[in-house]
Amino acid sequence: MFKRLQVKREPTKSGSSTESISIAQLIGDANLPVTIKALNSLPENPKLRLYRTLIPIQVLADFDINPRTWKNPDKLPQVKLDAEYGSDKVKITAWYGEDPQNEFFYLELADNLYNGIDLNFLIVSNPLGQRFRTDFDEQGRETLFGTVHRNCAEEEKAMRAGLAPGQIREGLRSSQIVFIHIETFLTMMAHHAFFLEPLSYVSAWIFEKRGFAYSKGHQLMDTIHREFQPGGELHKALDGSTPFRQPDQWQTVRGRAWAIHDGVLEVIDRKWDDLRMIKQVGRQAGVNTFPDAKY
Repeated sequence: MFKRLQVKREPTKSGSSTESISIAQLIGDANLPVTIKALNSLPENPKLRLYRTLIPIQVLADFDINPRTWKNPDKLPQVKLDAEYGSDKVKITAWYGEDPQNEFFYLELADNLYNGIDLNFLIVSNPLGQRFRTDFDEQGRETLFGTVHRNCAEEEKAMRAGLAPGQIREGLRSSQIVFIHIETFLTMMAHHAFFLEPLSYVSAWIFEKRGFAYSKGHQLMDTIHREFQPGGELHKALDGSTPFRQPDQWQTVRGRAWAIHDGVLEVIDRKWDDLRMIKQVGRQAGVNTFPDAKY
C-alpha cells in the first residue's frame, strides 16, 4: 500500500524546541513528542523503567539475563544503560560472560535537529559464534567497519563463513523483534518516524524489508541494481581481481555488499555514502530495490 510513498529529503522541524520542553509539559500532553534529552533528565529509576523496554525479552532470555534486573543467575550485571543527564543520546549495551567488551546487543538512539529520532547504531550478534577480527587491521588499528582501515584476510574468512561487511560474528536474526520494540518505544514518546544511515548494502536491504524508505539514496540503490545486471559496469567489474569481486556475486545481496565494500562502485564514479532512510511508525514503505533477491 505504501510502495509509492514519497519522502521529503529532510524532515520539517516542528513542535517546541528541546530547550523549551519541560517534564511537566511532557506529562501534561500525551501527543507532544518527547526528546531523548528530556527522558535523560528524569531520575534514574523512571528513566530505567522507560529504557528497559528497548531490549526484547527474548534476546535477553536466550543468554539467561533477567529482563527486569539485567543480571545473570550469578547476580552479575550484563546490561549497561548510558543515558547521562543533559545528553541527547541513549546507549544500551548487553554482553555475555564476564567481559563487557563481549557485546551482543548495542543500541544507540539520539535526538536530531528536526525534533526527530535517529537510530545511530544497532548490533545484535551471537556472542557464542565464531569471532572474526575484521574490526582491527593487522597493525592493531580500529577499522571502523572497514571505512578507515581494512583487515582483508579476516574479511575474506568472514565472507566465506557467511557474514556481511562490518560483522565480526553472525547475527541473531532478531532485527524484526528489535524494531518492533523500538517502534513501541517511539510510540510511547509520541514520535511518528525515525531515521538512520545504512552502514552497508546489506543493511539497506534489511531496512527495506523492515519497512524503511529512502529520504536520500534511492536513486543510488536503483543504479547499483541496474549496473549489477549482465552487461552493466558493476557486473563487468566482478572480474575475480580480488576475493570480493567474484563473477557470481551480483546474484546475492551479500555478494554485492562485499564487492561494494571492496570499492567496486568506483567504476561508476560513485561511493557508498550520503544514504539516509526513514521508517514511519506502524507503516511499511514497500521499497524493494533488489526484486527477488537472495541473501
